[in-house]
Amino acid sequence: MIDFASWQQQVRFDARPWLLLGKGPTFARRGEFDLTGFQCVGLNHVVRELPVAIAHIIDIDVVAACAEALPKNAQWLVMPRHPHIANKPDPARPLESFFATHPVLRDFAARGRLVWYDLKNKTCPLHGTAAPIQVRFFSSEAALQIVARLGGKVVRTLGIDGGRSYSGAFHDVQQATLLANGQPSFDLQFRELERIVREESLDFSSLIPPMRIFVGGDETEQVAASVLEHTIRKHASGPVEVTIMRDYAIPIPKDPKNRPRTKFSFYRLRIPELCGYRGRALYVDSDMQVFRDVAELWRLPFGERKILCTHQSSPPTAWKDVSWFHPGRQFSVMLLDCDRLPWQVDEIVRGLDEGRFTYQDLMFRMCLVGHDEIGEDIPVEWNHLETHVPGRTALTHFTVVPTQPWKTDATPLNELWMAAYEEAVAAGAVDPAEVRRGVEQGYYKKGLLMALAKAPAFWSWKATTTTPVPVTDAEAVARLQRAQTEIERLRGEITSLRSSWTWRVGRMVTKPFGLFTRRGDQGVASG
Repeated sequence: MIDFASWQQQVRFDARPWLLLGKGPTFARRGEFDLTGFQCVGLNHVVRELPVAIAHIIDIDVVAACAEALPKNAQWLVMPRHPHIANKPDPARPLESFFATHPVLRDFAARGRLVWYDLKNKTCPLHGTAAPIQVRFFSSEAALQIVARLGGKVVRTLGIDGGRSYSGAFHDVQQATLLANGQPSFDLQFRELERIVREESLDFSSLIPPMRIFVGGDETEQVAASVLEHTIRKHASGPVEVTIMRDYAIPIPKDPKNRPRTKFSFYRLRIPELCGYRGRALYVDSDMQVFRDVAELWRLPFGERKILCTHQSSPPTAWKDVSWFHPGRQFSVMLLDCDRLPWQVDEIVRGLDEGRFTYQDLMFRMCLVGHDEIGEDIPVEWNHLETHVPGRTALTHFTVVPTQPWKTDATPLNELWMAAYEEAVAAGAVDPAEVRRGVEQGYYKKGLLMALAKAPAFWSWKATTTTPVPVTDAEAVARLQRAQTEIERLRGEITSLRSSWTWRVGRMVTKPFGLFTRRGDQGVASG
């Protein structure tokens, strides 16, 4: 056997970029790429499907399952000195103790192709001189650190996906190994991968471009946005990149009538710029919950259109007899062709100030593009307002602010959202500190606190290991300027809200039930 430190000094890989291969759904698309252009690292059972430079295996049972394929498909076999048995390391069983029962290990060692490293664990002794490798959730974390220590700087992935499923190629091992370590979702690995990428300054991305999703919201909806992100990832069949848009600097229109109705109303106008004016992106409000695969929307063709949205001719039941509903195109779920949308927020606000269009023109008719450049191709079930039809609804939109389920139990959709919230908490998708802070500030109902007992321990690690980042004088001045801009915006928002249809709808819908609190009236969420 070779210890990692010695191997690191002796081995030399060529200049090709690295490719980490996992068992996730996108592994099925490997035929679309020339894998010979990469140094491939196969995680666990991947080695049985194709040749790799490095087979990285943590669990000893995987060695047994792949014993026939390992000699012909793996150049190097890299494992912890104390491999996992039933998902846990045994301090009494070092790697060499398995040679008799797993001859393939002995053969790799005899050929000088078995490399071991210390996997950080409180119970197992350290054997090598190299720093131990830490894995909190999944083996992809160890593989990425190994590549970084070998000097790799450009790293791509395939089959390292979120969610709770494998590619069809691994259907036979799914029942025995899928999330067998007790973790609720593969999404957790991305937190650690992002940390490693940041610390090692890696060029890191997936071979399959992620579906870019932007969520509009503010600090009062952070928990709702986190639950939404969890439901998106849960059902996605491919990689997604979710950006929760908060605290963006947006110019304030001079005329109060043209000022945004919510803090995030204009955030969506920055999406093409944030995407570098390339590819497609989806905008959604934070007060939503997803039940189907967002890949359905990525398969919709734009054709000559630049924007795709839903069309709804009648209001939901919760808006019955309310005259301010805007029938027609709804832009709270909106697919953008960023290549053909050269939007710049400063110029858009200048258009409002110069009277070229109004707030209504901008937000309810999306006048930045021609009428025929907008397609109503997104099925209405992707924006069911205050509605959930089992088996049909793809996305529920909780539009009436006072009856949103993170604020009150007094809504027919409470159990629907609470089930997703509790699942998201258990999956580590919701920051407990954010929930506690929001409850204290009156943003969320107290009932959200009970589920926090299910939150994974890594949130406590985050709380104890976070180091304050020093703030420079320039940064302090910039923050003060942003705060002053925000105060000005809020003053205008309050003025415009009190005369808006959203305010009046909220009062009409909720006043009979006494749902307004001393925090002040809240209306229906609007564009």
